[in-house]
This record gives sequence, C-alpha cells and structure tokens, in this order.
Amino acid sequence: MQIVDANIILRYLLSDNADLSAKAEEIIDNNSIYLPIEVLCEVIYVLEKVYNVERADISKELIDIINILDITVPSKEAVLVGLEIYCTRKLDLVDCILVGYSETEGADIHTFDDKLRKLIDRRASEKVNNGKSNN
Repeated sequence: MQIVDANIILRYLLSDNADLSAKAEEIIDNNSIYLPIEVLCEVIYVLEKVYNVERADISKELIDIINILDITVPSKEAVLVGLEIYCTRKLDLVDCILVGYSETEGADIHTFDDKLRKLIDRRASEKVNNGKSNN
C-alpha cells in the first residue's frame, strides 16, 4: 500500500515547486495510492486557509483526482458526496462526509449540530420526494 501525505497531494495539485511537484507527480501517476480521509482533510484545510483556493475549485480538483487517478479513498462514495456538498455549503469537510455516510451507507448520524441535522433531514426528504415523482 502506498500512502501519501498532504504535502504530496498539495505539490501535485499546485505545481508550485518544480522539483517537489515533479516528484509528487511521479509518485501519484505511477502508483496505486491510498489517500486517508485525514490527509484529505488536511489538504482541504491548507488549500482553503493558506492558499485561499475557492471551495468549488478544491472540490472539483479532488473529485477529479479521486475519480481519474489510481487513488483509493476509504468510503469513496460518501467522500465524493461530501466533496460535492462542501463546495456549496459552509460546513467543514467532516460534516459534509457525515452527510455522505447518511446518504450512501444509510448511516444514522447523531449530532447536536443543528445545521448538520437540518441538511441531513432536508437531503433525505428531497431524495424521498424525487423518488416519488419518478414513479
């Protein structure tokens, strides 16, 4: 198993250091990579807070590399739903992924966070209503 840290993903995405970005590209393009959710969270934090990258751009780039490259992410479907939500909501990635677990794995999410609970409930209701209108 090949695991990369946030710096490898950041150099790959940003191409901001000729030597390190080339090494990151070589690692990612030539290996089957396992990307832990913890690393994904750190990448997003750094892109948003240090590099001031827009959420929509972060989401698009990460969805693309997860879908296109040989990168394995735990609970991939939940993470992809989380990334889609992340670009449109002011929730942190972990909360967005929790919504993903609710939707893709049917997980019951217990939380005191009203914004998170309302989003889970609203998306579940929309899914039910959309399913009924398609029958």
